Amino acid sequence: MASAPQMSEACSKAFRDAAKLYDVYILVRRTNLKSLRYIGDPGCVAKRLDCKAKSAQNDYLHPRFGFKKVAGLVVDPTLAGRDAFGDPKKYDAAMREWAKFAAMLDPAVSTLEGQRQLTYVPNGKFYFVDLDPASARYACVKFSSNSLMTAGKYIHGDFDLYGIVPADDPSRNIAVSERRLDQPHARSPEFFDVQNFVNRRIGVPMVLHGAQESYGDEHSDEGIDVFTPDGGFLGKENLAELIQLYETEFKGRRLFTKNGSREAVRGMFMTPG
Repeated sequence: MASAPQMSEACSKAFRDAAKLYDVYILVRRTNLKSLRYIGDPGCVAKRLDCKAKSAQNDYLHPRFGFKKVAGLVVDPTLAGRDAFGDPKKYDAAMREWAKFAAMLDPAVSTLEGQRQLTYVPNGKFYFVDLDPASARYACVKFSSNSLMTAGKYIHGDFDLYGIVPADDPSRNIAVSERRLDQPHARSPEFFDVQNFVNRRIGVPMVLHGAQESYGDEHSDEGIDVFTPDGGFLGKENLAELIQLYETEFKGRRLFTKNGSREAVRGMFMTPG
């Protein structure tokens, strides 16, 4: 069991205080640790709901362009290559997500020459990739909230909620289904309170979408930080520990599938293949 949350003390306190104030358990999927250094960096922003591309695990040496400092930032894996991810499974996952995310990029920003001719990302889009070989952030994805190219900021991992569980009735799981940023989105009744409180305490938006259990899609075996209603903390390191939490402390709480029906938590997970 982890002795402390895998985040800064200030961020941990924000989650602890929110859990105590709203009398809930807050489960947070562990963010790429190398992303945490960028929280509050004026040149960076956390991932939004519409950005599923993956953050790099490592800095790397590009065979032509030299050393690139990308660890913790969202990258184009076709440019950064395997060395930026280390683990082959992480690289394969990054490639799968990139194939979908790349469809959101306007063709006009696909080359450095094209980017240099633009003032704004065309067609009201917000994302583009740093394609400057001389940049230490080569291959990193940038986001511009107003589409202005020069306002683009590098993207780091957000705090991805796994669940918000009411202490007075932990077996109850209610989700509101909707669309946000042209993406399917689901949230619990407590989400906005927790989101607003935590983001205000941290000082920048880090909780940007509803909890994973409201979607109930397939999940990998992973570590989860659990903030408890008494202001405490539990570390759940693997699938077995998380299942036990749901079956005992959460009184058999179930997750939602994509079509809105409930499934037992044991059936909602896949261990890495």
